[in-house]
Amino acid sequence: MNDADIIIALGDTAGLAEALGVRTNSISNWKARGIPWPVRAVVKDLARRKRVKLPEDFLTNKRVPEEKNA
Repeated sequence: MNDADIIIALGDTAGLAEALGVRTNSISNWKARGIPWPVRAVVKDLARRKRVKLPEDFLTNKRVPEEKNA
């Protein structure tokens, strides 16, 4: 599960933006660039409340980005 998949599971762009109190274009950027480290703990808490299972390495810096298809 990559960061875009996590965003979709948590309500997609608009739903996650509303839940976190950020602009939708920020969430759109996260889909492409990854969820920023400063908000990952908040996202993890939201995922726990919504019962969305996150990868074990979601909060570690050992997380390896998935290859993008060309």
